[in-house]
Amino acid sequence: MGGAHAYAWRTTDAQLVGFFDLEPQAARQAADRYEVNAFPTREALLDASDIVDVCTPTYTHREVAIAALQAGKHVICEKPMSLTVDGCADMIRAAEANGVRLFVAQVVRFFPEYATAKRLVDEGAIGKVGVIRLTRGGAHPGTGPRQWFVEEYRSGGVLLDLMVHDYDYARWLAGDVERVYCQRHLGPNADYALVTLRFASGAMAHVEGSWAYPAGFRTAYDIAGDAGLLTFDSERTAPLQLRLKEQESGPAGVVVPSSPLFPEDSPYAREIQHFYRCLQTGDEFLVTPLDAMAAVQVANAARQSALTGTPVALQPLSI
Repeated sequence: MGGAHAYAWRTTDAQLVGFFDLEPQAARQAADRYEVNAFPTREALLDASDIVDVCTPTYTHREVAIAALQAGKHVICEKPMSLTVDGCADMIRAAEANGVRLFVAQVVRFFPEYATAKRLVDEGAIGKVGVIRLTRGGAHPGTGPRQWFVEEYRSGGVLLDLMVHDYDYARWLAGDVERVYCQRHLGPNADYALVTLRFASGAMAHVEGSWAYPAGFRTAYDIAGDAGLLTFDSERTAPLQLRLKEQESGPAGVVVPSSPLFPEDSPYAREIQHFYRCLQTGDEFLVTPLDAMAAVQVANAARQSALTGTPVALQPLSI
């Protein structure tokens, strides 16, 4: 994901100054590719930059983002915003206290098929939204170099790391969520969940997430209103597909969703361009920090529901 963001920055007139990684060799490889600096410490990177792009593992987001915000840097942070709602609130307070801006990269809002559906809903093309069904699935992360993905206390598992995209998108379509119910299956090489959301608007959503897909990546949605239906399936245009299970430990990390528009007009480029433009104009971000925080709240409610077997009512967020 750091590579996707780095390439996206090259579609703006911002100057990419360099990388810091806890693994110095990884920073050097990225720096060599983009002909920039590999910083020896995080502090050295902060001293050299005006904007910090955080593409570190989820469990480090709060610490890394707050360090950058306290240093007076604008921050774009990969999703999920943090592991906890409290962590999200800490990040928002740090941005406000230091007079800088914080943006969370919920990139699904920048995928054309999702953005177009949102526009049609807003235009009333399908009437009042009643039921939303969202599907997102990829191969299991495995236990290789990116083992933190399958460590629940570091990634939040499929309910947070993967499905946070769809909670955010569902909220974008239907507004605030008031109740969450989750059924989840965990296995040696599988993490599958079905989350039901009830919205204050009266709409319902069924969100399916899977780290049990044999190979590749699939997304789909059905958005039903009282006047019509919007539907999408990333695999529908392919007449025949063969999916084979990964061997032994599986892929080294999760699959990054791709787009036929990659790389110059990819959703990642659109996202970075939007963030950078809003910094220049002062416009509100398409994804506010509170939006990102609300998606984390839904994810943690789903985790609680999966453990207890009962629905979880959401309380209003506060900073």
